[in-house]
Amino acid sequence: MTYLRPVLPILLLLIVVGCSRWTSQRWRRIALLGCAALFLWAWPPFAWLFSGTLEWHYPAAIPSGGTAEAIVVLSGGGWPGNPSQPHPFPALDTYNRCRCAAWLHTHWRPLPVIASGGAWDAVVLSILMRPVLEASGVPAAMIATEERSTSTYENALYTAELLRQRGIRKIVLVTDANHMLRSERSFRKQGLEVAPAPCNFNALTFKWSLANFLPSGKAALINDDVLHEWIGLVWYKLSSKI
Repeated sequence: MTYLRPVLPILLLLIVVGCSRWTSQRWRRIALLGCAALFLWAWPPFAWLFSGTLEWHYPAAIPSGGTAEAIVVLSGGGWPGNPSQPHPFPALDTYNRCRCAAWLHTHWRPLPVIASGGAWDAVVLSILMRPVLEASGVPAAMIATEERSTSTYENALYTAELLRQRGIRKIVLVTDANHMLRSERSFRKQGLEVAPAPCNFNALTFKWSLANFLPSGKAALINDDVLHEWIGLVWYKLSSKI
């Protein structure tokens, strides 16, 4: 769930070293390439295209899992609290995923909802997800929590155990659109039938405005997330987790 974001520090290091050795033609080229790469990494159109390599696999539509027996929603991040907010609370990605799962429960089919997420930064994420689901319309009796997982693979592994205990094999899976490909394959590897229900799309539309052609920190963070997912997909494939 937590991971390093190495791209920006590496690019900045190349630029700094290259500028410090500007008299060398080789390092001058490295500095210029670093500047170009940094611009591209923080450029919203590139983030839109890069996100699309993961998200365009899935339509932004109500899932087709008409025979599904449960809704599984995966955790994202969370916060242990701070002086102004002393109680732990879910990060925005976790909150939005819960809202999506609750919407499916209340507007699509009233299926049981399984919140999957273990310890993260001194909090258990699935415990934080329960009140969000309840406040969004899912009855407490219809919510179960998987509290051991610390990765997408473990989300699938431990949630599958919980589902088998309940005789459930067909699920609707809720997570971010750029996280769905690795998640879906992980859950299918555990022998489950999966109907994807992605949320939090980055590549759904691109707004043609001047602001979206200027570099931004948000675009850089999106690109880091997508790179993380592609590295995760390759690693999971090599380690037979998907």
